[in-house]
Amino acid sequence: MSRPKIELTVLFVLFACAQTVASAQVEGNPANWCRNGLYTHDAAGFRVGRVVGAKGARAYFYGDASEDCPGAGAKCRQKAYLIPGDAVVVSRRLGDYLCAWYAPAKGAETVGWLRADDVTISEADAGTPLSRWLGAWEYAGQSLDVSRGTKAGALAVSGEAFWRGQGDNVHVGEVEFEAAPAANVLKLEENKDLCGVTIRLVGPHLVVSDNLKCGGLNVTFNGVYRKKKD
Repeated sequence: MSRPKIELTVLFVLFACAQTVASAQVEGNPANWCRNGLYTHDAAGFRVGRVVGAKGARAYFYGDASEDCPGAGAKCRQKAYLIPGDAVVVSRRLGDYLCAWYAPAKGAETVGWLRADDVTISEADAGTPLSRWLGAWEYAGQSLDVSRGTKAGALAVSGEAFWRGQGDNVHVGEVEFEAAPAANVLKLEENKDLCGVTIRLVGPHLVVSDNLKCGGLNVTFNGVYRKKKD
């Protein structure tokens, strides 16, 4: 029996709108795919939510190891679970399940399926003021700094990402651009030969996906970022 640490608990669940969940997945992957890696490419609409249920209930994660997962079978259900009241942000839907990224205050994230009945989703933000973007953000050693741009309504973004191999084998990636966000989405426009980054402001997080061309081999900015603590 194990449970992710619940401090500032956040789950990310990808929704196409507040009422229905997007059913698209990363091209080329099985429909039941829900795991780390290209997770932040998995849907365009992310929402914040909360685990619900009676006191003492557990919302278990389910894996995607076989074709009949997610499902109620023991081989699909994982040991990790959440409890009612835990803050979440949840993903695309497959049957009765939602693909979710859980990020504890400390430690590695948990990515997997949750039962849709175990999660309630908040309404999408009506507006996203520039002030909510500003600050220093981090995820797994990667960093993004967001400040006001030189033009009205624009934001300036700079950041670094690293891939560390054996010994002193370190590959580095950098981004630096200025653009105006459209609602909660900020883009460094993609070019097939150049770095492309999409940043989504989702509650207190930045959900970041790139085209894997923003640095050396294996370097990526993909991830769910939090603001650094002062």
